Formats: sequence, C-alpha cells, structure tokens
Amino acid sequence: MSVDWEKIGREPFERIVDALLSRKWRGIGNVTCPDGRGGDGGIDIEVTQGSRRRVYQLKYFPEGFSGSLRDTRQGQIRESFKRAMKLDPPPFEWTLVVPAKLTPTERVYVLEKLIKNLDKDTPAPVIAILDRVDLDQLLIDFPDVYNFLGRDQMRSDVELYRLEEATLLGDGKARTLTERVRNLGKLADATDLYWGFDIARDGDAVTISARAKDPQAHIKSPITVAFDGVFSSEQVAVQQDFERSMRFGASGKVILPHDVVRNLRVVGPELIAGEHRNVEVHLEPLNENPHLGAPAELKFFGSDDTVIASHEGRVAYLNHGTVGFTLKIEFYEHLTIELLFPLDKSVPGDACISYNFRRIRPLDALGVVEILSAVRYGEGPCKVFIDDNFLMSMSFNKATQNEVDDELAVISRIAYDLKVVQEFCHTRFAIPEELTAEEQIDLRVARILIEGYVVTSPKARVGTIRLSGRDSPILRELLTSGSQVSFTAKEFRFMVGRKELVFGNVLVFHPRATALNGEEAIEALEAGQGQGFQVHLRPGDDPYFYLAMPRQMNDPTAPMTEWTLAEWSLPGITQPGADDSGVA
Repeated sequence: MSVDWEKIGREPFERIVDALLSRKWRGIGNVTCPDGRGGDGGIDIEVTQGSRRRVYQLKYFPEGFSGSLRDTRQGQIRESFKRAMKLDPPPFEWTLVVPAKLTPTERVYVLEKLIKNLDKDTPAPVIAILDRVDLDQLLIDFPDVYNFLGRDQMRSDVELYRLEEATLLGDGKARTLTERVRNLGKLADATDLYWGFDIARDGDAVTISARAKDPQAHIKSPITVAFDGVFSSEQVAVQQDFERSMRFGASGKVILPHDVVRNLRVVGPELIAGEHRNVEVHLEPLNENPHLGAPAELKFFGSDDTVIASHEGRVAYLNHGTVGFTLKIEFYEHLTIELLFPLDKSVPGDACISYNFRRIRPLDALGVVEILSAVRYGEGPCKVFIDDNFLMSMSFNKATQNEVDDELAVISRIAYDLKVVQEFCHTRFAIPEELTAEEQIDLRVARILIEGYVVTSPKARVGTIRLSGRDSPILRELLTSGSQVSFTAKEFRFMVGRKELVFGNVLVFHPRATALNGEEAIEALEAGQGQGFQVHLRPGDDPYFYLAMPRQMNDPTAPMTEWTLAEWSLPGITQPGADDSGVA
C-alpha cells in the first residue's frame, strides 16, 4: 500500500498528513492546526497532551533537500525549527514530515545539526522524522485514508456493488443484504477524509447522514448549507419558528416546506455537495452544551426585594443564535420554561411556557402552580442561576386574569388537600386525571379532620348504633325525642380515583340526633329483645352528622362545646346547611 507522493501535490499531501495524524492521536491527544497551512508561526500541526506540546512541520519536498535544492530547503527547515522553538512553552518534540525517503546526510542534518541553532537557554526537544516510509505505514494503519486516495481507482468496485438489481436467492439472504449495505457504506466513507456517511432507508425514502471522522471535521472541512426561501402570508407561524431558531438558537425542529425553499445549495464533501430543488428542509438544533442537566434555579422577588419563591430545575437546552441565546429549564417533569435572551439588553426577550398536570404528584403540582403564579403576577424581578452561579435578571409582563387562573386554583386546591392526606396516610400517588365532586368533598373533609377541626360529611347522613339490651332514661330520650349522641366510626375510609385511603377511627356526633326506628327499638327493649338491636339515627334537622378526630386537635381534652366547626369552602360546590360566614 503506497501513494505516488511525487505527483500528489502539496495541498493533498498536507490534508492526508492531517487526517493520518488526527487518527494516530485520536483519544490520546488534541490535534490542531493553529496557523493554517503554510503558516509562519512555526507550527503546521500541533498535538497537545495536557501541557506537553508536539509540533509537526510539514514540508512538501518529494525530492528531499540535497544537491541543488540543499541550501534553499535546508534554510526553510531551519527557520521553521527556530520559530517553533520560540513558542511558549517550547515543544517537547519536533517532527519534520516529508514525502521522501531521506538520505543519511539529510537525516543527520535534521537529527543532529538543527539542534545547534538553539540558544543555550532553550531546552532541546526530541527531534524526529516522518518520511515516506513512515507515511506509508500510517496508511496501512488507517486504510480509510488510503481508500479516499484510491477512490478513482475503485470505480470497478462501485460497479461490483451495484448488486441491488440482483435477486436475493438461496440461504443467508439477510446476511448477503447486510454485507452489501456494509460494503456500500465503506465506499461512501472513502469519498472524504474527514466525513463518513451513514445510510438509512424508510420505505422509498433514503437518508444520508454525515458523520465526523475527525473531531475537527467541522473546522477542517466544513459543510455549509444555503437556501433561498420565501414565506407566504399563510406561513407566518413557520416564519416565526425559523426566525427564533436562527436569531436565538431556539429549541425544537423547524420544517420548511418545499414551497418555501426555492433551492438548496450544499458545499462540502462531494457525496452530498450540489444544488437541489423541490426539497423540504428540516432544521433541528444540536444540544450538546456542557451545562445540560445542570441545576438551574429561578428566584422570584417581591417589590420589596424579598424572595417570594425559589424553584430549582434542570437545564434541558442551551444554545445561541445571531442576536441572543436560548435557555430551557425543566421543573418537576411537568413544566418547561424556554427563555430567549437578546444580547442587546435594550431589546425585550421572550418566554415560552408549557406545562401539564397529567400523572403529577401533589407536591410537584403545587410547585408548578407557584412558578406559574409568580410568572403571571410577580411584582419584582426574577433571577436565574445555573450551578448556583448568577446568570441574569429579568421580569415578566403581568398577565390578565382569565380561565387559566381558575384552572390553577382548582389544581392547587386539590393538590394541597391530597398532599396533606397522603402524608397522614403514609402513601404517595399521582393526582387522578378526574375527580368527582364527591371525591373532592371527601378530600377536603379528610384534610379538615387532620388539621384538627370539626366538619360535616355526606358520608355521615345516617348513623347506626347497636343496643346492649340495657334500658335507661337517656336511651329513652334518644329514642323518643332525640338527644346528643356520639360514637366511633372505625377505619373510616374513602376512595380517591382508584385508590382507597384508610383513615382510622373518627368520632361521629350530633347535639340533637333522633332515631328513625325509635318505636321499634322501644318495643324490642320492653320485650327483652333489645340486645343487638340496631338503631338508625339521623342528625336532627341537619343534613349530616359532625366528624372529628380529637387526637388531631391542639387540645384533645377541650370540651366539645369549644371545638371549631370548619366548612368545606369548595368553589362550585354548595355545602348543605353551611353558615354564610364560612366558619362556625
């Protein structure tokens, strides 16, 4: 495996050496070309490993540097070496790269005489030579570079792989197809030094994707795309998405239909270069910023400069465009805020907010609602921090009240009630997608009980007690005219969605309960059959009995007359028998 180095020319020689050295040092060193080709800075190709620097000096001297060419070419080598040694820090190793097999005299000049040009205070580097023999060996080590050089000689190979017209017969058809595709891929990769190409088929659509072979492929062999486009009056939304993407690097795919794109020009590797018409352009931003996933915090301040809310999320996207940059932050897996910041602070920015409450846990829902409320009605600035480092300050335009506020109020109410109840019951689950009015009432009743108040409940329309068989004046009063009654409902429970919540024992009482079957109860007592008889009670003239959990009250020993009755206070739901004041 060899190349006709004498005929290849200087520019291809330099590109090939660049490609070979990039592969040789891939993963163990950083390969750059600081001064460009033929620069005067003493470096053609530089390899760094931490603070250690290696310099490769390329000289296209296929005839060497002896005979009539000796003085001129040796002088050029000497000057390049001296310039390289003035670098700070000076190179640890300096290598001359030439496409010739050097004579012993030429090797002595490079390996022994060059060093005599150094100042006495300059540390001597390791001096090496990479000549034609070494270059041929590198081509063996990295055959894709050689394949690129020999692509014109491989036209017969291309013909060989025009087997798609052949029928797949016999055993191993899938294996044969796989091998054909793999070999075609290798031929595609051989068309360019810096870019490989991956081929995919979906129905009749074939996609060719460029893949960098070299970490600096986008610098050494950039691919540029230009197109002429015209947006009609019916494509305002597409135009706005396109401008946001170009101006701020906004996230999201932008699709330009073929009636917008007049023509498309690609400059780069010959496999994809050219001009195209009647094409649909998909623009999708890269998202490889090192801050992705980093903690991002929004701090909302009041008019008196005190913090009223602070929420931490994660950086989901960070990119820039021609006039500003875009920062997208995700909160609680259900809220995304995409901020578009212009570099010119006198120009207003923009914010795109999306959220949903599907399958969200109560505490996360409360966080989402608080952020949205602060954005919509915040009095002071909002400051953005990434990794606890201040990034910027901004303010949002106040929103006008609408149905969104009603939706947030409902979600906030349900989420808070469910959070309190879940903590008490030691359970965790997402807010159901739908809650009936009865379930909302049950949640609010449970929360009121946990917070130590008395409350009425639709589940306590009727009470049942079982007689012991013993008669008494107090019992007779209850059975005839009604009286105060209290009893314990064991393992009080209710449903939220498909989840059953077991609440424990709850005290049920009423100051003037009456018996629905009092006469039957009296007859059973007088006949000596009162033991086990069930007496059904109603809460006097009220619709429901009262419920309480004395152990949850601030003073469990306080008399019942000092207990506080709380109403449901659920918008859109009327509580029968409620006092207009809201709390009794």
